[in-house]
Amino acid sequence: MDLYCLVLTGRLLDGQDPAAVHERMAGAFGMEGADFRQRVFERAPLLIRRGLEQAAAQAQAAQLEEMGVEAHVAPDDAPLVWLLRQGQLRGPLPQSVLSRYAEAGDQWCHDGGQQWFPWAPASTAHKASLPPPLPATHATATPPPMPNQPSTAVSRWAIAAVCVSVLALLWPALASIALLLGLGTLLWLLRHPGTRGRGWAVTSLLIGVVGLTLWLHRPLQPPPAALVQQPYIPRPLQPLEAADDEDNTTVRPDTTHCAAAPGPRNDEDRFLLTGGQRLLTGRAQRKGDTYVAEAASGYDSACHPDNLQLYVFRSGVFIGTALENAASQATERLTDFELSDDQHLRVSLAACREKAGDCGAPSTRQIEVLHEAGGWIVRRVALASP
Repeated sequence: MDLYCLVLTGRLLDGQDPAAVHERMAGAFGMEGADFRQRVFERAPLLIRRGLEQAAAQAQAAQLEEMGVEAHVAPDDAPLVWLLRQGQLRGPLPQSVLSRYAEAGDQWCHDGGQQWFPWAPASTAHKASLPPPLPATHATATPPPMPNQPSTAVSRWAIAAVCVSVLALLWPALASIALLLGLGTLLWLLRHPGTRGRGWAVTSLLIGVVGLTLWLHRPLQPPPAALVQQPYIPRPLQPLEAADDEDNTTVRPDTTHCAAAPGPRNDEDRFLLTGGQRLLTGRAQRKGDTYVAEAASGYDSACHPDNLQLYVFRSGVFIGTALENAASQATERLTDFELSDDQHLRVSLAACREKAGDCGAPSTRQIEVLHEAGGWIVRRVALASP
């Protein structure tokens, strides 16, 4: 008695909705939709029944066509073979129907064999289109090993995305471009499974995120140390001379009978003593990088420092004087000064009557130490009453 087999071509009949057909067939075979599509419609064509009488095979083919798919009855008198199409394994099928379902570019292998052969059809006439397969619930055939596939090159876009993301670590402004390039490359690779480079694209995304984080957390202003590196405008000290009260001629008071002036304590003090034009009084203050020292042109007859001036230094460099004119004991007494911080100086001055030595209540001057385009400067702000 002749036996027949049933091959599901997988082709949908005209007018059928693919989703509805898949749902009906998955229910008929007791399978989940995703599992049914993987085992059936991705393995077309597929032998699903063997050893059937002709009437039974034709009846089952009619049942499948009622579900909306095409089925084919073939004699079950040939060994089984497998098809390999575009990297997808299909079958098994009877060898006698191989010419009906094989296409140019396919490879085939005997069931249980180890070698794949390229398909070379003798004739191209009467070639049926291939449908997705049903699960081989009664088939005992074992798929042969897949042939070695030639390795594909890594996408150049993926490599470029990694290079741009690395540059974003050096120049964070490129971080957004690196992220967009990496994301676009990854989406393109997902649509083209045959192209390698997904790992490269993911790596570029991760590096781009790090670069973007660095860019978003960049400091809005340069650190204070950067201000110190600004060039200074040299302001050399001018010679100091004491003014005579009678005829306004410059004289140097006799200081031989007075006690010796305090010696220098740092480089700023030694700078003030250069040339022998100034005498230190011993009063000085330092706050941060700002240093203010008081110096006089000499001593009066009572051995008091006279013609006092406050010299302001920033990071060891002289940047200016706090008073526009030196304070003379006879007309204006410098009673006190204080650095509230490295950029604000308070100076107390008392106006005195000439020759009488009677001084009024002190007033306060506000002095600022500012940084401008040309360097650090001293600016006199206001004169306020006590």
